[in-house]
Amino acid sequence: MVAGFAAIEGGIVLIAWSLHHILGATDPHPRAMAGAFAGVLLLFAGPQLWFLSSRAWPRVTAGQALAAFPDLALAGWFVLGWAAPQVIGKQAAGMLVGVMVLEFIIIHASIALIGAPRAIAQKAGEGSWWKSERAVFAGLLALYSVGAAGISAAFHTAWLFLGFWLLIANKFIGDWLTPAAQAAQRLQRHMTRWGISAGLYLVLAAGSIFIPVPRLAAISGSSGDGLWEQHPEQAVMMGALYFALLGICELYGGFNKAPAKVAPAAG
Repeated sequence: MVAGFAAIEGGIVLIAWSLHHILGATDPHPRAMAGAFAGVLLLFAGPQLWFLSSRAWPRVTAGQALAAFPDLALAGWFVLGWAAPQVIGKQAAGMLVGVMVLEFIIIHASIALIGAPRAIAQKAGEGSWWKSERAVFAGLLALYSVGAAGISAAFHTAWLFLGFWLLIANKFIGDWLTPAAQAAQRLQRHMTRWGISAGLYLVLAAGSIFIPVPRLAAISGSSGDGLWEQHPEQAVMMGALYFALLGICELYGGFNKAPAKVAPAAG
């Protein structure tokens, strides 16, 4: 497990370093090209190291690939914002710091929007429309939207408010791909994703304080004196690793416990 995690993190750092030298130079050095290739190999080798001990090789279904795509695309966006922000916007790293701040609220919202409406509606019973499951869901969503608007205003960009809705939708993509008849499996899958995402966020946020990474081209969009404001590369690296790990879990069925193909024993 540790080796797989280290391979994924090392792959992301190597890819970012290589892209920084490839996209920021008129004549890329062959070493940077080789570094990008090696980084991709490391990134793909990481999940395989997780499966070596169990000898189980999960099958990737079309639904799992579709659910994983947004997270993996976000990881790539974070890598670009760190390595070559000129490709997506000079102040991209500063906005991506805001995305990680926003993600903390979204993790909380993703569980509250599932649990609270159902619990309140069951206690209210009949006759209280404003305590119905749909009304409570809409009220909570409006409340979280106000918080997202505040964060967006603090970072002086409307894109974060739009990002709130996109990231909320991303939390529910796997649920929508699960048939409605499988309500119990859908709820279990959602709870598993929430637990893993919350744990990853806390662990990686702590790691971003102690584990230094190269600055590359990350430019802060804030004049504050916070760690992420002074060193946006720490938050952007965390975001790239966070979404990459969530995407890998989606890809290999880590949230929905898809059946695995067990490798035959040698000999």
